[in-house]
Amino acid sequence: SISPTGARAVFEARGEILSVPFEKGNARNLTNSSGVADRDPAWSPDGKWIAYFSDESGEYTLHLREQSGMGEVKKLSLGNPPSYFYTPRWSPDSKKIAYSDKRLNLWYIDIEKGTTVKVDTNPFENPFQVVDYNWSPDSKWITYTKQLKNHLCAVFVYSVETGKSTQITDGLSDARYANFDKNGKYLYFTASTNAGPST
Repeated sequence: SISPTGARAVFEARGEILSVPFEKGNARNLTNSSGVADRDPAWSPDGKWIAYFSDESGEYTLHLREQSGMGEVKKLSLGNPPSYFYTPRWSPDSKKIAYSDKRLNLWYIDIEKGTTVKVDTNPFENPFQVVDYNWSPDSKWITYTKQLKNHLCAVFVYSVETGKSTQITDGLSDARYANFDKNGKYLYFTASTNAGPST
């Protein structure tokens, strides 16, 4: 994950979270957590925080650490039952983080309140992730893809304010990788009209 200024990048390596300068400065080990698996770092849009998953407690929780490596780590429970989590994505206002789990659920967490909200669930297990998700520029919407009964993916939008999802593609093509433009007016995504089962 690259910092908002582009001056540094944060990496996961051997269970540690490392901040590395683009040009000047020193590499920083932000976790120094022997025997702990810290992974999937993501830099907050305001540049202040690094979010990552950690099994320090025995089950994965979401940790927030100041990008400087100083101060106390903020630890957020992701609820019960415990799970394995993927790809934390900050909202542009740096107040929420979307993520997915091995049970095929898409969630977001309100950082200040510490509350988790389930957005949706993909109906089928796959050897690869199909629930792609991104935030709108105003942090009020999450766009994501999930499979329909025909196993093709469709694009959905979820309103954080109402808690409701709306399918916005017809389901006749396999739509993936939806993302908002920088003004929040348009959604871009890929679509394959000749995707189908294969052996």
